[in-house]
Amino acid sequence: FLDGVEGGHHSISHPRSHPKRIEMYGKINQWHAEQFQYFLDRVSSMKEGDQSLLDNSIVLYGSSLRDGDMHRASNLPIVLAGGGGGSLDTGQNIIFKEDTPLANLYFTLLKTMGVPIDSFADSTGTLDDILA
Repeated sequence: FLDGVEGGHHSISHPRSHPKRIEMYGKINQWHAEQFQYFLDRVSSMKEGDQSLLDNSIVLYGSSLRDGDMHRASNLPIVLAGGGGGSLDTGQNIIFKEDTPLANLYFTLLKTMGVPIDSFADSTGTLDDILA
């Protein structure tokens, strides 16, 4: 439904240096980012007491792959939005050491939300850098 995008998202996400596919993939990613921003604007305008719904939420936006052609799942660009009710240290760009399991992020978020667990998937611990 996006102008200039022809085909399925999955096949376009494997551009193999094909200029037209790269262009279409960019349009899809731009649309996703715009939808994320729209969602954040909406939840930030909803009040919960003295704060917004976004202040009291944790929203994750990202990808499970960095490179669709190589199926690379390392060094992923991930955004956490919201304050988690004050549980997150916001406004930072953190680059974790190489080979940090993505499950560490999920494990940290689950523990932050009070889920009583000792591990998650291949997690090796929590990501204390994101906690307030």
